[in-house]
Amino acid sequence: MSWLEVHSPHDGRPVRVRDKDIGRSVRDGDGRIFFVIERSDGEGYYGSVTRQGGPEHEAKYDEMLAKEEHAKNVAADIHAQQVHDATGGKRSSARGKLVILLLAAIVLFLVWLFTIGPLGNLEWQAPPGPNNPPTKDAANTDTLPKDTAPKDTDSSGKDGDAK
Repeated sequence: MSWLEVHSPHDGRPVRVRDKDIGRSVRDGDGRIFFVIERSDGEGYYGSVTRQGGPEHEAKYDEMLAKEEHAKNVAADIHAQQVHDATGGKRSSARGKLVILLLAAIVLFLVWLFTIGPLGNLEWQAPPGPNNPPTKDAANTDTLPKDTAPKDTDSSGKDGDAK
């Protein structure tokens, strides 16, 4: 058994078929059906979308192969002209340096703001919790406005001052 290479008439990709598949339907890589037909001059085979083929299908197949060959030659010429420089050239740009400089300025501003700036003299305290008991200043209600100071209430929920 020998193998033949016939191009699919649908997309032009080569398909490997057996010699006993001549005249039969075969599928290309995308699953589309075509037929392997012997050329009219008896020298080789081509792929056709119809079972009988014909001179117009053979001409279309030859035209497709010529276009494919031309595309390969053009791609080879372009590829030969373009050589990638992988020597590790310059990678940083002015925009990248500007972004890094801006981020550094923001960090420096925040450090200044919370150390010697206007927010530097605040006394930060953790909120009271199970591991952090309230401090003496937190329990002092003299500094609270009068409407927010805790009221003395009895067990009935009424104010203890009003009798």
